[in-house]
Amino acid sequence: MHYTQLFRSFREAKGLTLEELSRLARRHRNTVVNVESGRPVKFKTIAGLMVKMGYPASSVEMRSIALLWLESLSGLSFSRPDTEASARKAIATYGSSVRSAARRLHEAINRADLTADEIELLVFAAGDRNVLEIVDRVRELVHTLAAADRTAQLKVAEDK
Repeated sequence: MHYTQLFRSFREAKGLTLEELSRLARRHRNTVVNVESGRPVKFKTIAGLMVKMGYPASSVEMRSIALLWLESLSGLSFSRPDTEASARKAIATYGSSVRSAARRLHEAINRADLTADEIELLVFAAGDRNVLEIVDRVRELVHTLAAADRTAQLKVAEDK
């Protein structure tokens, strides 16, 4: 079942029309229509409507809607037993690649013999989008110059 169908059934079980729910929740009618038609809606919006219908945040109904909404966004079926294993495997793979990258970074810092101030500067630079764009442009320039230098060396070797 899709969260939109379940939401509609909860609304109808409370005997509410689209208009009545929108008035009760002080939302535009289109908000309720968007939820029930599957248009992109934040879960906060759905949860607010559910509470206005009388379903507490800790209710089974709220958890059911939350899981189905999450399924619709992620493409994962949380009702299938193999999903948890698949998700854990993906997380482990991601974690191992992050650990590997951290290990390589640590080794590079050790090889470069960086001071604490230089490391702080790198951390700042990594968090600044403008600095990262400059670094990317410098990297491209270095690669371009290196390629041009190799081409020039090959030309000199051919001329000999």
